Amino acid sequence: MVTGYLRNQIMEYLGDGSNLGLRITYAVEPDEFLCGTAGSLKLIEHLLDETFLVAQADTLSEIPLTEALKLHRRNGAYATIALTRVKNPSVFGVAVIDADSTITEFQEKPPKEQVRSDLASTGFYILEPEALDHIESEKWDFAKDLFPRLLKLDKKLSGFVSEAFWVDIGSLSGYLRGTRWVLGGTNGKAPHNADNAGLRNPVVTDADAHVGRSVLITGPALIEKEVVIEDEAKIGQDCVIKRSARISSGTALDRSVIMERASIGRDCTISGSVIGQAADLQRNVAVEGSIIGPGCVIGEGAHILSGSRIWPNVRIEANARVNGIVAVPLEKAFYFYTGLGQYTGILATSIEEFVQALEKAPMGSIEFHASRRDFEKWVRQVLASDELADGVEAIRRRAVTGEELRRDLVEVTKEWADKVSSR
Repeated sequence: MVTGYLRNQIMEYLGDGSNLGLRITYAVEPDEFLCGTAGSLKLIEHLLDETFLVAQADTLSEIPLTEALKLHRRNGAYATIALTRVKNPSVFGVAVIDADSTITEFQEKPPKEQVRSDLASTGFYILEPEALDHIESEKWDFAKDLFPRLLKLDKKLSGFVSEAFWVDIGSLSGYLRGTRWVLGGTNGKAPHNADNAGLRNPVVTDADAHVGRSVLITGPALIEKEVVIEDEAKIGQDCVIKRSARISSGTALDRSVIMERASIGRDCTISGSVIGQAADLQRNVAVEGSIIGPGCVIGEGAHILSGSRIWPNVRIEANARVNGIVAVPLEKAFYFYTGLGQYTGILATSIEEFVQALEKAPMGSIEFHASRRDFEKWVRQVLASDELADGVEAIRRRAVTGEELRRDLVEVTKEWADKVSSR
């Protein structure tokens, strides 16, 4: 397993794999640079001496990979890509194949007018060890670099087309679709307390969960250990309520995931959203199609509009109306200085403000904070984004100065913000 972003959480959760009946070997991407999806394999090249499978970690799927391996061997392919048909190919790597399942062209996120296929890469690749010899840089990606290079060298690439379930869970919509898929596996299991709590199949609740009177649970739903659902709450379809969360009276959930220890106050409405660990939503809060980060406090009567992202540990005031990304409270804002005690009057409390500040702050301030590692420390500790912090750190390590430094910082921040917004 090659780890980079959030590696500590991944490694702590999976351990050595023994609890899952596995033996896991980790390779950790160095902090000083960001590896591409293909380039990261160079870290474990010494372990890959026979045909191997690459699986990206942000997908759920029932694609029959054994059948893909059979095709790979039957075709004598250098590489085989598992493919699925999608409605919007321009946001994926897209393959064009012939009648023999041979890939003749590979397009990485082509403009709509240039799309030549609706077959998207699923992030499952079967490769021969020799393919690693053609990775020229640790920055290389599969779709942008390695696959086009192999095609140019006339190496045979096969495409295994599958209609089986597949979803990229790296976005909110994909995550919730994946949740629906997982919940579909609960069909046929008798729910706990079905007779005295008004629960309907398919609903699974832990024996230690407390479900109050007149609670309506439509299902499918999963309710974990030590959850408390107070009287007259409504739990709609495709809901997951994680351990020790509390749902107060009169609150209605629909197509949402409530993480561990979150507290949802009375008369709230939450739909198509994810509420992070230990978040506290006070009375009469409405959340639509949004992500509330861990430890957030959402004041009474606040309305979080669709597409919003509230970063961890942010407090939203009572009756506020939120539309967009909210990063930090004022006391954790980034204050721009040109030197110790020399405040510029510029601060940033959100991603948008941070970009604007980078664009207008004096160059002396940009270079002052970059050299002190202030930007990356704020991003890592306050925004809780290792991904963006690693990008900022990589810029600093290149010793970029002047307007090039400003441009690179703005570019990497905007790119990250766009990615977060699309999730």
